Amino acid sequence: MRYKCTCSYDGSLFHGFQIQKDLRTVQEEIENVLLIINKKKTIIYPSGRTDTGVHALNQVFHFNSDITMEEESMRNAINSRLPRDIYIRKVEKVSDNFHARYDVLSKEYHYLIDFGTYDPLQRNYRYYFSYRNFNMEDFKQALLLFKGEHDFRSFTKNQSLSNTVRTIYAIDFEQENSLLRIKIVGNGFMHNMVRILVAMALEVGKGKISLADIKSITAQKNRRLSPKIVPPSGLYLVSVNYKE
Repeated sequence: MRYKCTCSYDGSLFHGFQIQKDLRTVQEEIENVLLIINKKKTIIYPSGRTDTGVHALNQVFHFNSDITMEEESMRNAINSRLPRDIYIRKVEKVSDNFHARYDVLSKEYHYLIDFGTYDPLQRNYRYYFSYRNFNMEDFKQALLLFKGEHDFRSFTKNQSLSNTVRTIYAIDFEQENSLLRIKIVGNGFMHNMVRILVAMALEVGKGKISLADIKSITAQKNRRLSPKIVPPSGLYLVSVNYKE
């Protein structure tokens, strides 16, 4: 039986999603629970990895099990054993052909920037940014340059990939008082990609580089030209979308 799970987690105390030796990860915590339920090692397959400190509202993974259990019973069995910073929101029985990673149509990430007074209670859940004479309109226009299909090699940490072309379907902004929420939807995102895109757009807003520079950096496909990256605290994986 193949189970598809949708989960949320607070990434503050995790060293990312993927298992790493001697480090606490989301995958390890979930697989430890499935070992108890399935009574054997069970590997989970996520829609993709998230980095240290990155949060998820609706991450998706699947796993196989010899146990046939009602969906709600499986959800409760996992949740009752998980630490409090992970929660299984939904469990579905799916076809053996379903794959949480390879069947993804699009993902939506949000990045939160707070231009207001620093609050230590929120430090793990947004990026506090302060800069005199920051041009918000230039910042937004810089980010909007990334809409559409582009080769994003200049904006990913992983330079070993043979294909770095991705499509960003939408970039939207939602402002509430000092908090800016950036919504980015695309067919796929590479290692650190969202955080680098936001960071380089902030450089435009600060007047350090121009919109023309962003276009040139994109065209040159050179990671050394985009050295900036914003903290993981403001990044959220909001949804993963599949074919019906």
